[in-house]
This record gives sequence, C-alpha cells and structure tokens, in this order.
Amino acid sequence: MAKADKAGAHPTLTTKRLRLRQFAARDVEGMHACFGDPDAMRYWNFPPCKTRAETQRWVKILAKNTSPYAFLAWAVADKRSDRCIGMINYHHREAQNRRLELGYILAPAHQGRGLMTEAVEALLAYCFEELNVHRVHALIHPDNAASIRLVMRLGFRCEGGPLRDYWRVGDEYASVMMYALLAGERP
Repeated sequence: MAKADKAGAHPTLTTKRLRLRQFAARDVEGMHACFGDPDAMRYWNFPPCKTRAETQRWVKILAKNTSPYAFLAWAVADKRSDRCIGMINYHHREAQNRRLELGYILAPAHQGRGLMTEAVEALLAYCFEELNVHRVHALIHPDNAASIRLVMRLGFRCEGGPLRDYWRVGDEYASVMMYALLAGERP
C-alpha cells in the first residue's frame, strides 16, 4: 500500500479510492474546503482560516515538510482526479519511544463514505510497517462522534480523558480524549 516515489522522497500512499501525496500549490482550494469551514474545524486544534490566503500559507508549510522525523503531512486526494479533499498527518513523533500522534480532516462534502477510514488505514500501515512505530495515538474532542467511531472501528482504545483544556483554540480552550492503537492490536 505504501510506496516511495524515489529514495528520500515524500512517500505516496494509495488506497482503492485515494492517493495520499505531498501537498502542492494546487491544493489550496481543497484545503480551504476544510480549513475555511467553521463546521469542519469545530473539533480541530486551531480556528478556521478566514481567507484563502491564510489557507495558502498552511498549504505552503505542509508542502515544504518532507522529513519523516517529527512530522509529515499528506494531501488526501481523489485517486481519479487527484483533487485534494482533505489532509492526514502524523506529528509529535518520538522515534526513541516508537510513537506518534495522528491527525486528519476531510472536507464536509466528502464525509460519510469511508474515505477517511481508507486514508487512516493506509497511514497506519505506513507508520507500523515502514517507520516501525509501536504506538499511534489520536487526541479527539469528546463531541466528535464520527472521529471516535472511525478510530474505534480501526482498533483504537480509549485510554483516558477528557484531558481538560488541552488545546488552545483562539481564545478558548478545548478538552480531548486520548485514543491509542499498538502495533500488535491492529485488526
């Protein structure tokens, strides 16, 4: 499922319907459908982007990162059109402890069809098989029922929470739940 285009390149991951690839300038519109939508961002750890220019700055940051050491992000693209419909990443990677944190977002128009399940499965395979990670965790807002269902379906367990006021989002704070999956627990 995971393959690198060339040695040292950003890995491209494919599923039946998706291509997870390095971000490019053409992805601003697709990411603005996520980052610019207050409903899509209501459980995210930063406020929605107010302008396309703000989203464009994020896409530039995401496109530049090609180092797998602490953080790596992929544009979630429709396999046929290669149009960006979301993002998936890992961050807070601790190679010594063989663990990392997973994050993802999908444009509302594409939700409810199992696409993010495909993307998360592909990233989990990459993390466990290529990065030799032992533990993947996700911090999820307690009201984000769809995301909780997604990780539970993939074998994650709730390990605790709510972690009170864990994220600062604008001038507010949000609590999160901790979900985790160990390498030997994958379904």
